[in-house]
Amino acid sequence: MSSNGHRPVRVVVDAMGGDHGPSEVVRGAQMAAERGVRVTLVGRPDAIRGCLDQTEEIPVIEAPDVITMGEAPTVIQKRPDSSLARAIDLVTQGEGDAAVSAGNSGAIMAGALLAWGRQAGVMRPAYGGEMPTRNGHTFILDIGANADCRPEYLLQFAAMGAAYMQIVHGMRHPRIGLLSNGHKEGKGTTLTRETHELLKRRSELNYVGNVEANQVFEGAVDLVVTDGFTGNILLKTAEGVAQEIFNLIRTEVNRDPISKAGAMLMRPALRRINRRLDYEEYGGAPLLGVNGVMINAHGRSRAKAIANAIVVAQRMAEEHLLHRIGQELDEYEAGEVSRGGRVMRRLHLRAGAKRDGDA
Repeated sequence: MSSNGHRPVRVVVDAMGGDHGPSEVVRGAQMAAERGVRVTLVGRPDAIRGCLDQTEEIPVIEAPDVITMGEAPTVIQKRPDSSLARAIDLVTQGEGDAAVSAGNSGAIMAGALLAWGRQAGVMRPAYGGEMPTRNGHTFILDIGANADCRPEYLLQFAAMGAAYMQIVHGMRHPRIGLLSNGHKEGKGTTLTRETHELLKRRSELNYVGNVEANQVFEGAVDLVVTDGFTGNILLKTAEGVAQEIFNLIRTEVNRDPISKAGAMLMRPALRRINRRLDYEEYGGAPLLGVNGVMINAHGRSRAKAIANAIVVAQRMAEEHLLHRIGQELDEYEAGEVSRGGRVMRRLHLRAGAKRDGDA
């Protein structure tokens, strides 16, 4: 992939991905285009143009095949004419600077890795997800790409997540927490305890220590680092609880006239809360650690979520996310080399002292 230089960023969108493609995806692309984003749609031209506003001049690239949600991730290797594979290929060829799909997340990961590879030094790419909290939002990394992790993976998740938060949310020093079953040192699994020790050594990262799940919802940190299995459960539990709370409110306010009257008075506040809890406000999950910009929107995404995902993808490309992540990882490598040198020096000194004692 070539650098985009000073030309405007173009976001390539898999129009056929997701539960509501292409209609909602096309509408989302149009909304993003109205906000100034240059968009290219990929998929079946007849289906796409049937959803496009005739006044919109959005390029459409033909891709006759579609990878469905239930298919194995590796199927993308055999389906070069699918809308997802073609969207990734356009970025590979330099005809786009970022890609967005609401399709099969496993196939998205596999396709991006096959076409773009991992960024230099990255051990495992990871999916990140936004979650609303008391005073804003928290970014969780990983939310599903890596069920089994090593401490070194989580350390890199922290570095990649910090770069993402700086670019997308303007946080110079995002507070980083390690998800555990207690905030005190020594709590958690072997993985969390060893990761904690690694993170403590990274002075350039604003690591605040272990965080419990309830502290995440309180907004105690800006970035939560965890393995993909745990992160996926945390995010989906939060989404489910938020949705059920609103379902319960709807049920209760319709029980009697007094409740209905109270709900009318509360409607503006309830709408504001609903917007804060709505996953569509956050667009999608960025795939960090691959050598390209990719956003995986939720499979059930409607137009608003698609539009927001496209805008985030544009920002990631414009602000050179890959370069920023590379800088974070370079600092990590430099720190490890320096630390390794100090360790070796101590070993040599000890060996020398022992020889002097023997003499």
